[in-house]
Amino acid sequence: MALIGTKDRKTLEDLFSQRMKNDVTVTYFTQGESKLFIPGQECELCRETRQMLEEVTELSDHVHLEVKDFVRDGELAAEMGVTRIPAIVLQGKGKGQVRFFGIPSGYEFSTLIEDLFEVSSGQTTLSDKTRTALKDVNQPLHIQVFVTPT
Repeated sequence: MALIGTKDRKTLEDLFSQRMKNDVTVTYFTQGESKLFIPGQECELCRETRQMLEEVTELSDHVHLEVKDFVRDGELAAEMGVTRIPAIVLQGKGKGQVRFFGIPSGYEFSTLIEDLFEVSSGQTTLSDKTRTALKDVNQPLHIQVFVTPT
């Protein structure tokens, strides 16, 4: 059963055709599915997250999904700053990347879609005031935003 309904899929297809400028790679870190329960290696929402990403990447030829195993591809995970799963890394034209940990459902789904558009264009919607303030940052900066569906 699809996670994205027919009406929403059509709306998203229209938005993708209008707003996607360049290719975006969506790297998804998960674990191999197993019938065995291995303590410390379970991923409660990995299957649903993968299905959602597969449905999203079907909406545009500009979005490419790469599925990686968190353990087997541990070196790549470390390089991309992935410390837990499910994890999604968006990379495109511009420098930097956007990372999501957990399933981007509910309101976070719209954030994922908007981030795909921004990564595709290589531009953000930051205000001029924010851009000016960021020019004064002269050391590495790690920003984390935590959300919870309520």
